[in-house]
Amino acid sequence: MISNFGKCVRKIRDKQNDSLRQMAIKLGISAAFLSAMEVGRKQIPIEYAKKIKEIYDLSEEEENELEDSIYETNERVPLELAAMNEAQKDVSLMFARKIKTADEELLKKLKEALLDEKN
Repeated sequence: MISNFGKCVRKIRDKQNDSLRQMAIKLGISAAFLSAMEVGRKQIPIEYAKKIKEIYDLSEEEENELEDSIYETNERVPLELAAMNEAQKDVSLMFARKIKTADEELLKKLKEALLDEKN
């Protein structure tokens, strides 16, 4: 079964008329490894988002979609605490502890607050 990452990179490949093998060559990996990432059998290094963005000249929206697909397929979102200030660290750690037990109302409020922040 194809993963979210697989769907996303297939869309990118289709747009450029590249095969899986051509994309793998451009990324410097084997076609078998790329295929395994597409179906979720291998973890996808987040650095691949940047490589793919540069190779395929993705828009910011396309890059964000690609990163999200990597996080969803890997079933994890890495946080670089070392690059954060104390307030960012505190909020990130509190969020990570509470998200599993958050009710729908809190999740809705958080999503709205984060979406408002983008604008």
